[in-house]
Amino acid sequence: MKHGPRPSRVAAFVAESVNVQQLQTANDALARHNRRAVLVSGQQALLRGKNGGTEINFAVAETVADIDEARYDALILLEDAATQKESATALAKLFSEKGKPVIALTGSASVIATLAGTDTPSDTTSAALIDGHLYASDDADSEWKIIDAVIGRLQREAAPAA
Repeated sequence: MKHGPRPSRVAAFVAESVNVQQLQTANDALARHNRRAVLVSGQQALLRGKNGGTEINFAVAETVADIDEARYDALILLEDAATQKESATALAKLFSEKGKPVIALTGSASVIATLAGTDTPSDTTSAALIDGHLYASDDADSEWKIIDAVIGRLQREAAPAA
């Protein structure tokens, strides 16, 4: 069996609980660009999520204190990032300072808006911080669109010049 190239990694910051639907959306958008999400948190823990009536447990791969950002192409802040705002902000700042995009899905855009020095967007806004500029969307498919646009940009930037 022939396998394609190994997927690149994107850090996905989660806090107390995991929004399973949001994580699935992120995974689907990342897979389209041969990337995969790796769960990162401010604490080493087994996190819980719900998918309908079913509870699902998730293991954190790395903590904010131990992360090596060089191993990741970007950072995604999932919905509950603001509940661990100090850790989420420190991680977003680290990635941003290294020139790596930071994507904040609905419910966490306020974390990167603070770094960009702009007003806090609504809870339905998804945003990306790229080179100090904040890009935001709050339409129905904003999570998918913002991930796809940012990761697509990374892919184009990495492509050899023709």
